[in-house]
Amino acid sequence: MKKILMILLAAVALNTTAQARKVTGKVVSGGEKLSGVIVTDGTSFTQTKKNGKFSFDINDDAEFVYIVTPAGYAADWSTGVPAFYQSAEGKDNFVFDLLKTDNSGDYSIIAVSDPQTKTKKHFSQFAAEPMAELCEAAADLEGAVAGIILGDICWDSLELLEDYKAEIVRAGIPFYPVVGNHDHELEAEGDIQTTAKYRAIMGPENYAFFLGKDVVIALDNIIYETQKKYEEGYAPHVLAFVQGLEQLLPEDAHIYVVQHGTTYRWFEKERWVVATKEFLDILKDRKVSFISGHTHIANNMIYGENVVEHNVAAICASWWDTYYCTDGTPSGYKVFTCKDGELEWYYKSLGKDKDYQVEFFMPGETPHHAECVVANVWDWDPEWKVEWYQDGKYMGVLDPTFDLSPNYIADINRAFEGKTIPNYKKPRHNWHYFAAKPGKDAKTVKVVVTSRFGQQWECEVDMTKYADGQFENIWPEQIPENAVQILKDSGIF
Repeated sequence: MKKILMILLAAVALNTTAQARKVTGKVVSGGEKLSGVIVTDGTSFTQTKKNGKFSFDINDDAEFVYIVTPAGYAADWSTGVPAFYQSAEGKDNFVFDLLKTDNSGDYSIIAVSDPQTKTKKHFSQFAAEPMAELCEAAADLEGAVAGIILGDICWDSLELLEDYKAEIVRAGIPFYPVVGNHDHELEAEGDIQTTAKYRAIMGPENYAFFLGKDVVIALDNIIYETQKKYEEGYAPHVLAFVQGLEQLLPEDAHIYVVQHGTTYRWFEKERWVVATKEFLDILKDRKVSFISGHTHIANNMIYGENVVEHNVAAICASWWDTYYCTDGTPSGYKVFTCKDGELEWYYKSLGKDKDYQVEFFMPGETPHHAECVVANVWDWDPEWKVEWYQDGKYMGVLDPTFDLSPNYIADINRAFEGKTIPNYKKPRHNWHYFAAKPGKDAKTVKVVVTSRFGQQWECEVDMTKYADGQFENIWPEQIPENAVQILKDSGIF
């Protein structure tokens, strides 16, 4: 497979060098000349010399010349998108003058999934509480701080991209965009053509920048045909970009791949997206964290010793109709912080404290585990531990199981009172639920949740209040296949 990939990438490179023209330029910060900065047109790559200058051949059809912004610097973001790129049309010399930022090596990433604004009303909702919180979060974080919008910035209403740019400036930090399936032009045809309007407003879809010694690679992983027909995965030109870039990155860099669609879809028959294996082959032996959106649910998945994926729940929840996402995860965003080389992260629910990480449900409340005390732990991964006690006796560790959120069910029923709920907004199973089923004569049940970083939450329930209860699983749909088996089959558990 790797041989086939290399032949494919070589073909892409051959095609571009046949139509090349030479360009020059420099990268500076005021009077400082920046050496070793990676420069690209999306296909070909070079680096600046000691004098900050560069010269290389670019594809004659290249739309942009752009840089991989080095650590300790940022391109001006006053327009809403960092100006790390310039139009290549009719231009042969490029000057990038960067701003100095924190150069301690510490950094934070604010990952926001799916604003997905279709109307001015949606946009006003995004500009209210979510933006207020993002501004506050950005101001509170230390080190170099960058924001990522994980695609579906709009909902097929590309005219709202300009509104987004004007609004996101309020955060006071550079916010980098990722293209989503709903950021493509519906009427256009072809993967490149359908993002033409997006590129004109937001810049390149595939690019990178450094934070400390680590690097963030933003990618278009939506292979779009036309009229909402698309596949998730990595097109040949995306693989070629990553292949060229990877050769210039430090070997010990932690690579964050930020993209709209997930890499692994446990809820689909074909679980790995197009060309995942080829993509991972390029980044073999590297430490990789995928950060994705798209699903409007929350999951953390571990693909190997050094490869994980954080699928971030949507900030618009169920398309601005509810507070909860379809799997019961609150609307919010995710924060990654690297301090002294140690990486931690947490999911921040809108309107809640930072330590709000678990919801507990009493017997009779959840659709599939009516006899149980249930914990919804949306940021769970296998390094977390969920344990339970009955009448003070330790009963063991709970495995993840599938369920539905009574909070989301109530939310969506209120939003569609008397109306039919669209299929894509119906309650959705997820495997970040944990059910403790007490014995018939149990007097107390306690569930204790411990995060991978040592925080704890617990809930103790007086079961005598439910002694006479007759609980039945009230949801007509069957629970999906065993959650633990899905995790084991994918190498996640």
